[in-house]
Amino acid sequence: MTTLVETLADFINIIPIQIKVISINKIEFRKILGIRSNNDFNGSQKRKELKEFPYRIMAAKLFKWFADYLHKTGNIGQIIADAKKGSDDQLIKTLNLCKENSGPLKPEDSKLIKEKCTAICFAEKSFLSGGLEITDFISYTSFFHIRKRMYEMNFIKLSNVWHIIRNILDDNKVIKISEDEIRSFFAIKKDGVHKYLNSP
Repeated sequence: MTTLVETLADFINIIPIQIKVISINKIEFRKILGIRSNNDFNGSQKRKELKEFPYRIMAAKLFKWFADYLHKTGNIGQIIADAKKGSDDQLIKTLNLCKENSGPLKPEDSKLIKEKCTAICFAEKSFLSGGLEITDFISYTSFFHIRKRMYEMNFIKLSNVWHIIRNILDDNKVIKISEDEIRSFFAIKKDGVHKYLNSP
């Protein structure tokens, strides 16, 4: 197993790849949205969707970055996502929202996403994709670092993979979603609550 991890680390180090790792504190996120307990997720379908909202803001940042990258390179692109039951529709909703001028992003960002991100594909586990598998491995490694649980993987030397990933990141840093970004994205004022919590 250690040999496989070392081989994958070497592979990530030599392939032409750009990596963005985004994290969000779900406890802080809930507090900002005004969620006090799991009971707040009960009721309407819109309330149930609140559970997926941390992924919405992270996805929007990735869409914006990808559109900027495509613009700079003069290309158009497609998004391939690991299929997750119950979350795929939220990703589509977020992409559509980001393409709207009335959405949470600046008009110029929305315009760029609409022009450059032309397709989104959800790949099941049975779909073999080298890019998707490497992305999954990078996410797995990043998770253990962010959650400060890398020591659990000492037996396979996963920390060596993280060192390589970190060196590829912009400024060698994980992107952390700030409180101000969350409030701005969901239009929540200080001490306010998300609009879905105002209705039963």
